[in-house]
Amino acid sequence: MKKLLTVLLLFCSALVCQAQFGKVVVVVKGVDLSKGGLLTTGVFQQPGFPKMGKELYGNAVAVTATEMKVTFDKIPEGEYAVVSFQDIDKNRELKKNLVGYPTEPIGFSRDARIKLGPPDFEDAKIRVERDKMVTIVIQLR
Repeated sequence: MKKLLTVLLLFCSALVCQAQFGKVVVVVKGVDLSKGGLLTTGVFQQPGFPKMGKELYGNAVAVTATEMKVTFDKIPEGEYAVVSFQDIDKNRELKKNLVGYPTEPIGFSRDARIKLGPPDFEDAKIRVERDKMVTIVIQLR
């Protein structure tokens, strides 16, 4: 009886935990097909944003079209920001010039813009809710 009760509790816990996730679909526009490379996308919480390598969830796929879709399943409820860039030299790092301005095409959720530095987390923030899908469009610049 104890084993059955334990199995039922674990099963119920798994269902409750699973229901606390959402899905993020990122549509990236402005990919330069002629330059090739990788489309690198990261989902960040505030600490670490927007430094690639500090993302909670990341994906890098070969460039195959001028508009590409990247899907992140099972993202826990919360606030995030998304960064995507075309890694032309495939080194998995965003190339920058001497003053730190990106030289590879990059974009942020909510079309947050680079001004004198990277955008603030608040400007790029999206909300992921339980059992919902969030679709965002990022325009590479």
